[in-house]
Amino acid sequence: MLIKNVEDLVLEEFTTCFNEAFSDYVIPFQVSSEQLADKFAGAEVNYQLSFGAYDQDKQVAFVMHGIGEHNGKRTAFNTGTGVVPLYRGRRLVEQIYRHAIPNLKKHHIQKCLLEVIQTNDKAIKAYTAIGFLIHRELVCFKGRIDVTLPDDLSFTSIASVRVEDFDWTSVHSYWNLEPSWEQSVHAILRNPHLYDVVTIREENKICGYAVIKSANGAVLQFGVLREKRNRGFGRSLFHWIGKRYPTITVNNVDKRDRNSIRFLQGVGLDIYIEQYEMEKDLS
Repeated sequence: MLIKNVEDLVLEEFTTCFNEAFSDYVIPFQVSSEQLADKFAGAEVNYQLSFGAYDQDKQVAFVMHGIGEHNGKRTAFNTGTGVVPLYRGRRLVEQIYRHAIPNLKKHHIQKCLLEVIQTNDKAIKAYTAIGFLIHRELVCFKGRIDVTLPDDLSFTSIASVRVEDFDWTSVHSYWNLEPSWEQSVHAILRNPHLYDVVTIREENKICGYAVIKSANGAVLQFGVLREKRNRGFGRSLFHWIGKRYPTITVNNVDKRDRNSIRFLQGVGLDIYIEQYEMEKDLS
């Protein structure tokens, strides 16, 4: 078995490997080459620092890394790990990481970061054996928006704007906690054509916003200014979204953010996945 980086990756061929690896996943799914290209661009995947296992010329496993800053450290984020079913049980993910870590250190990567579904015991065991530790818990929501709005709402200015036209410099003032890697501002700005920003205003002041994936209504970010909360801004925003998308998802909400979790459940969404964010220190 050969372990090497994937700098010569042909995306069309890799898509076949990716789909085969995820064909029996906890939540099975299939993607196109175009969807993978967008995913990898959003995560800032570095193909020289992403690695695969090869049986002769056939790729049978992979760990794809996005490279960037996370909490002040240069980080390799695992944006996709997979092993083709026939090649499982050979500790290929562990072998890939044993090969990858010295290379990551050479490029001054200070930590590795990944997300794993909490019921995926085999993956958690493999990552723990490599030295990953659970950093925080994330919850993912899905459902139909079910909101009844009061009759006396004075604000009616809800509009969709281009990502490039939104002021990202003050976006932290809407948050309770930092978004995860693939929901970050950097990820959105790497693929602005995929998203819309929906804003809600009162007297021409933006009081709340949400970032939506235009194709399917996935909400990457949302928030309301603290002084404007509990007045219906968030509910109005999600009511607007729910009128345009029959089903929406909101992924990777920090489990410590009880206010956001209560809000999402209150507008009709249910938890469908819980994840661990795991880290391995390389410094």
